[in-house]
Amino acid sequence: MVIRCETGESVSVKADALAGADLRDLNLHRAMLDGADLRGADLRRSDLRSAGLERAALDRADLRGARLPACNASSASFEGADLREAMMRSGIFDDANFTDADLGGADIGRACLRRARLAGANLRCTGIDEADLSGSIADTRTVWPDGFDAHARGVSIVDEST
Repeated sequence: MVIRCETGESVSVKADALAGADLRDLNLHRAMLDGADLRGADLRRSDLRSAGLERAALDRADLRGARLPACNASSASFEGADLREAMMRSGIFDDANFTDADLGGADIGRACLRRARLAGANLRCTGIDEADLSGSIADTRTVWPDGFDAHARGVSIVDEST
């Protein structure tokens, strides 16, 4: 399988499908993955700078230490994904689903997470004070950095039992 990048590069992967594929440590700079099914894929330490991930399915994907700065992941789903220590600075994650995702230690400075679904997510990450979380929805299971005021940042907190 071949992943095409806007840089003109192509990345060959040894898989028939991207879902569940081993994509560790790959240079996927400006990869064109809009709408791709990457559920359960191993993307640890991969470079996804400026990648197109709009509407991509990354549920349960392992993105530990991945680089996602300036990517466009609008309306993408990261449900249950492991994003610990990921670099997400200045990325666009508007309308994305981070339900039950782990962003512990990730850098989300200046990232846009407008209208994102954050229920049950671990958001003990860096740069959260610089991120745009307006219109996002979290629940009482969502974990925030100590002293972080989600309401003041435009996040609605709902009771997960309703």
